[in-house]
Amino acid sequence: MRYAAELSGMTITTLTTASAATAGPAKLYDATRLWSPADAGVELSVVVPFYNPGAALLPTVERLVRCLTDANVTFEVIAVSDGSTDGSERSIAGIAGVRLVDSRINQGKGAALHLGFAAARGSWVGFVDADGDIDPEHLVEYLLLARDGGHAGVYADKRHAASVSASSPFRKLVSTFYSTLVTLLFLLGMRDTQTGCKVLRRDVLADLLPRLRERRFAFDLEFFVAAKAAGIQGFVGAPVRLSERVAGSTVTSKAILRTIRDTFVIFGRNLTGQYRPAVAPVTVIVRPQAISTLRAFGEAA
Repeated sequence: MRYAAELSGMTITTLTTASAATAGPAKLYDATRLWSPADAGVELSVVVPFYNPGAALLPTVERLVRCLTDANVTFEVIAVSDGSTDGSERSIAGIAGVRLVDSRINQGKGAALHLGFAAARGSWVGFVDADGDIDPEHLVEYLLLARDGGHAGVYADKRHAASVSASSPFRKLVSTFYSTLVTLLFLLGMRDTQTGCKVLRRDVLADLLPRLRERRFAFDLEFFVAAKAAGIQGFVGAPVRLSERVAGSTVTSKAILRTIRDTFVIFGRNLTGQYRPAVAPVTVIVRPQAISTLRAFGEAA
């Protein structure tokens, strides 16, 4: 069940625990409204998923709103609390153009993105991590690149020659290992699926989301695997500047092992064709006259 409330002028859509629990593994959230025409007054919807980001959330959202406003982009920001318990959502109350969606329970980044995408009204839909390591200004750059180039989407590529990273040596090692694993398993033709900043065309999301199952960090990978299976091309990697995380690292040993496990689950789904578009059944209509003709031809033979 969903209900709306007001927090200092900011609209909050709450997904209660009971209704969240009914979203089984076969289907996350209903994003069919993405097939509806975009709101003429919203060019870009930006989903900001967060879970206990502390002080990092406010400067990220403020910077995002300022960059989009300065670039004259018509936008909406959908901040999705993935069951946060630190009260950080109150720090962004009253910021114009920001809508809060509160899932009440922690399910993972992928689930939070699904929930935000289902509410998006823009012709382009982007997302950026709330932890403060990625400058939201990249979303403006990526939107212009995607729009002017007619791309299906633009994604942050930390392996791009022009990218700059202040990540720790450990994070860089983990990233290199994971990107190598992804290359060997999926042959996607891209060097970085996981950096949390992307802009995607509305219809591409509408097409792919019903086939996606991942609720945590492997969401990004699953999206690109499903896109390849569906024959959707036109994704372009762009430079990104990575700073140290304000909210601290979420790359724990548990998260790493879970993501690797989820990666092999995605590999299995891909092998069994679960990401390929469903083929509509063909109905053959045989008219009575044709049956009579065939019977007469058989008797003559």
